[in-house]
Amino acid sequence: MICSVFRDCPYPDEKLRKDLSERLGMSAQQVKFWFQNKHTFSKGKMQRWETQNCWVENERLKTERQAIMLAMQNKTYLKCRKVMVQTQDTSERQRLYTKNMRLKEELLHATAYLKEGLRRNGMLLPWAHK
Repeated sequence: MICSVFRDCPYPDEKLRKDLSERLGMSAQQVKFWFQNKHTFSKGKMQRWETQNCWVENERLKTERQAIMLAMQNKTYLKCRKVMVQTQDTSERQRLYTKNMRLKEELLHATAYLKEGLRRNGMLLPWAHK
């Protein structure tokens, strides 16, 4: 009964405490202390619940941070339209970069050779003027 009163009126006035003490066979002082203790217990329970939630959130954030740090150590990231895109591992990327540079160099040499041959033969094409 006193618990239902606490739910409805957590801070009873002196009149309600006196009425409760008479109905429960307790002194008004005991009723007053019961309400104080109930407030303390409820507050402690709420703090423990909040602490638990904070701990769970903290662990989730730690795990997420570790995953991000690990990904940054093991992978190369490129920014593409403000989205982080994971690329192949660094050694594969380096190999492809080197191959790409070599192919570009070969293309430049082949283009220069072709332009020179066309120029010598008096055969200039529109794209060969550059």
